[in-house]
Amino acid sequence: MEKILINELTPEMKIIKTDKPWIKIAFLPQNSTFEEKVKLLKNYGVKEVYVKSNKRGVQFKPITSSFEAKFSEFIVSHPEDMEFSVNYYPTVEEVVQLQEMHSEAKKRTKALLEDARIGNTVNTSAGMDIVESFVDSCFKKPTLVASLSRLKDFDDYTFTHSLNVSVLSISLGKRLGMNTDELRILGIGALFHDIGKMKVPEHILNKPGKFTDEEFEIMKQHPLLGFELLKNDKLLPESSKKCILEHHERADGSGYPGRLEEKNISKPGKITSIVDVYDAMTSDRVYHKGMPAHDAIKLMFSWSGKHFNKVLVKFFVDIMGIYPTGTLVLLNSGELAIVYEINKNDPTRPLVLIISDSEKKKIEPFIFDLSKYNLVTQIYYKTIVSPIDPKPYNINPNEYIENFSKKAMGVLR
Repeated sequence: MEKILINELTPEMKIIKTDKPWIKIAFLPQNSTFEEKVKLLKNYGVKEVYVKSNKRGVQFKPITSSFEAKFSEFIVSHPEDMEFSVNYYPTVEEVVQLQEMHSEAKKRTKALLEDARIGNTVNTSAGMDIVESFVDSCFKKPTLVASLSRLKDFDDYTFTHSLNVSVLSISLGKRLGMNTDELRILGIGALFHDIGKMKVPEHILNKPGKFTDEEFEIMKQHPLLGFELLKNDKLLPESSKKCILEHHERADGSGYPGRLEEKNISKPGKITSIVDVYDAMTSDRVYHKGMPAHDAIKLMFSWSGKHFNKVLVKFFVDIMGIYPTGTLVLLNSGELAIVYEINKNDPTRPLVLIISDSEKKKIEPFIFDLSKYNLVTQIYYKTIVSPIDPKPYNINPNEYIENFSKKAMGVLR
């Protein structure tokens, strides 16, 4: 009997049991297809299964594939790179303030892009004002700025996406050591990276199904359309325009519109391309549901060296947040929690010790698994918004963990 990931199942394998001991394999409908059975198990939260060893000598892929091993090794064993992720925690008040700033910035971004849609002159100066506020915040609280990308809006995807790509590009640029002026240039280019889509017919842009070949060719014109729209704007630096023109180029030359190879893609173009793909994959669209952040990051990691610059992807993984045990976090429910145990399958969804209610009033701590989700809606019950500085709230995370563990051990005895 061998343990494998559920995604590694093949029709000829016989499942003995799952990682959910209460699920009895016999309950699976005998007349259903292999794909239907796998989907049903996934709906019940199954991630790993035990299969009968193949006596004919076919080798099963081990539970920790070479990619998983490399990815896990990277995210848990880079102490020299973790300073950015663990030292600059904001307060709850700062999180709320920046969320409000993000909401207002989204409205202003929408107005700017709508101007482009109806043919008005784009006010790039107003765009720079938006970027300026996030650059300033990024120097003060870099991890918080990166966490803003978790704020999504299905109805206003294009505008929220443009803002999130700018915010994440600024965060990545800061992690790479860019100065204030460089971050402004990068941020404004990223904010307008998709402005060419405002010139794409809306019936194509918002099409719920798959593009035809002709429609896709039209969509592929948006980097050029955006560049043409702003190429003569004297306020917009040339490096900013690279974000617009190059955000769909790929290191191996498979991108568009120029099929540029890595050596010919600018640094702003490389950064924007990574962030653009990540935010698009993790966002709900009319034609697909956004994937979990960790799955998207794993895909980005697997594409590094082919589609994206390896070093930039590693730094991007760093800024997206790995939460060590003992980290105080704010959940989207408004509750405060302490990371109790890291989830090796998804470091962004650890086991947490919830210590307050939504009004931040202290409660009797209890454990909650952030990987739990609603089987019907496929939406996670709770999500980390941001790590939080415990000092202003007189919270000692280690004491909480120690006291809770002692009580738990007492109950077990």
